[in-house]
Amino acid sequence: MAGTEKSSILVEPHYGYAAADGLPYKPTCAEAIREWLHVMNCVHNPQHSLTAINFLFQIGVGVAFIIFMTRFLSLDSFLFMLLVVLVFGTGYNTVWYHRYCSDLAFRFSHLTFAKIFLWTNPLAFIFREEIYAIPHKIHHQRTDKPGDPYGPHLGYLANFLSPELTQRINPNISREEFRARQRTILHIGLHSHSYEQFRRTASIENVYYYAARIIVTQFIWISLTSALGGHALVLAYYSAIFITTILIRDFNWRGHGGNVQVVKRNNWEFDKKTRALNQYFYGFIASEWHDNHHHYITSANNGFLASQIDIAFIMIQALHRLGIIKSYINAETLFRKQCLLSHNEARAE
Repeated sequence: MAGTEKSSILVEPHYGYAAADGLPYKPTCAEAIREWLHVMNCVHNPQHSLTAINFLFQIGVGVAFIIFMTRFLSLDSFLFMLLVVLVFGTGYNTVWYHRYCSDLAFRFSHLTFAKIFLWTNPLAFIFREEIYAIPHKIHHQRTDKPGDPYGPHLGYLANFLSPELTQRINPNISREEFRARQRTILHIGLHSHSYEQFRRTASIENVYYYAARIIVTQFIWISLTSALGGHALVLAYYSAIFITTILIRDFNWRGHGGNVQVVKRNNWEFDKKTRALNQYFYGFIASEWHDNHHHYITSANNGFLASQIDIAFIMIQALHRLGIIKSYINAETLFRKQCLLSHNEARAE
C-alpha cells in the first residue's frame, strides 16, 4: 500500500498504514513480529544495520539490568538507579529529545551547548536523535491517522517496537527531501552525511561521527559512575538506560490513549483533536503532560494546572537564567485564556 505524501519520509511497514476503510491499520502481533524480523535482517538489508545495532544495545542494557538486579542490588545502588532514571527521563528524553530536538520549544544561546547534550546523551545509542525528531514531527502532522508513526492505533506491540518498525527514515527520498530533512535538524548540531552516503546507510547523521560521540558519551558516564561506586553503579547506570528506554517505548502507547481511557477528563484535558492524555505517572517522572503538549506543541512549559509539576520546564528556566538557553516559548498564558477562561465562561452560561 502506498504511503501518503507526508509519511513517505519514513519507511512504510509491509502491512501498510491504512485499512480498507481508510482508518489506521492495526497490525496483528504476528505482522509486527514479521516486520521486526525483516528490519533486524541487516545481512540481506545493509540499510537496516544501524537500526539492528541500536536494538542490540537495547538488549545489552537489558542484560546489564538483570545482572544488576541479581548480583549488585543494594538500597543505595537502587536509589541511585531511580535518580538516574529521573535525570535521563526528564533531562535527556523530555528537555533534549522532545522539547529541543523535535519541537524547538527553546533555543540555546550557542550551538556549543546543544553539542554538550549531543555528546553526553546516554540514550543515543538506542534512540538516535534523527529517528526521534523527524518521526515526531510527522506524528504531529498525522496524529491518530494513517501514517502516524506511533500511537494506540498500532496496538501495544507494534507501538512498543515503533522505533524499529515505523520510525526509520526512508533512504529512497529525493535529494530535495533529504536536504529538507537536514534543515529540520540543523539545530541539533549533527555532522551530516552526503545524500549518497545517506542512501547507503539510511542515516542523515554521519555514522563515524555518531560512533565517536557514542564512545565519548559512554566513557564520560562510565568514568563518573565508576568513580562514585564501582561496578555496582556502572551497572545501575546501564539499568537506568534500560528502564528509561522501555518507558519511552511504553509511553507512546499510553500517553496517546492506549486502551486505558477513551473520553477526555473535563477541565483536565482540553485537546479535542487527539487522544493524548495528561497522566500523573509520566507527568511526574518525565514532565510529559501530553494532552497539554498536543494542544501547544512548541511550548517549553507543559504543566499548566496547579498539580501539573513540570520539572523539565524548571530545568529550562534554570538554564535560561544561567545564559545557556537564550529564549523559550511558554504557552501558559495562552492556555489560561483559550482553555480555562473559555471553559469557565461556558459553564457560567
